[in-house]
Amino acid sequence: AFGAVLTLLIFASVTLHELGHSLVAQAFGIPVKHITLYPIGGVAQLGKRPKSPGQEFLIALAGPAVNVVLAVGLGVVGVSLFGAEALWNATAHARVEQPTEVTLFAMLVSSNAVLALFNLLPALPMDGGRVLRAVLSWFFGAERATKVSATIARVLAAGLFVLGLFGNPMLAIIAAFIFFGAGQEVREQQLARVLDGVRAGDAVNPYAPRFTPNTTLGEAVQALIFTPYAAFAVEHFGRLVGVVTRQDLMAAANEQGAWGYVAGVMRRNVPVIDARDPLETARFKMEEAELPFVAVEREGMFLG
Repeated sequence: AFGAVLTLLIFASVTLHELGHSLVAQAFGIPVKHITLYPIGGVAQLGKRPKSPGQEFLIALAGPAVNVVLAVGLGVVGVSLFGAEALWNATAHARVEQPTEVTLFAMLVSSNAVLALFNLLPALPMDGGRVLRAVLSWFFGAERATKVSATIARVLAAGLFVLGLFGNPMLAIIAAFIFFGAGQEVREQQLARVLDGVRAGDAVNPYAPRFTPNTTLGEAVQALIFTPYAAFAVEHFGRLVGVVTRQDLMAAANEQGAWGYVAGVMRRNVPVIDARDPLETARFKMEEAELPFVAVEREGMFLG
């Protein structure tokens, strides 16, 4: 019972840590898609990248700051309830002490202190690595800062892996997470640079087939034979009213036959971006909506 309660409270601390990231991100206008808890920690999935190194610095630092506040706050409460000497003895001998209230406080204080310190290791994709990248970005730019931070992360990961082989196997698992996560951060930064250099209006194909709401499913399926596209715009008098996917068209045609209409299959809630927006914005919009398409407009006019 003690172990179950302690585990739940530690994961509550991890959740508050991720909420710290999330609240600061939202204060900068960055949406947070979800928070996922793993056996080795948690991840707050941001809806888009921070706009500046300063934003990334503060967002990354917010999580460990929450754990510092929790460690200090729980320490103050523990001292007031049990006394400083009892709390210190329970902290120093937590693994051999009997499960008591003071042991619980001691382990929560030490766990939050470890969470704060461990997350501040300068290794991407951990918080300390993001703090390091934010600082380096002020001097070298985002892409070079990411490469330098990833190199440092991989060196630290190698050291943790060796320690894990001769001690705690969990360190080896964390080392693998850091090593591969650092590589993913480099790829993400390179992709962001490429996508930021292309405007959405330049990526629209004006020759892609378009349907109207009263296009029959038979006519739509015939059009699929001559095109590889996964999604198609549905227009009414030149105005976008929805999008229909290849998969939905095929499923509806099998179920309803050739005489159903596209209007009954199309999705009406379509994410929209401006033609001047970079493709990086399109990517985040699609990820946020969990859809493989986004509509592009210029001054209210649908382009594709």
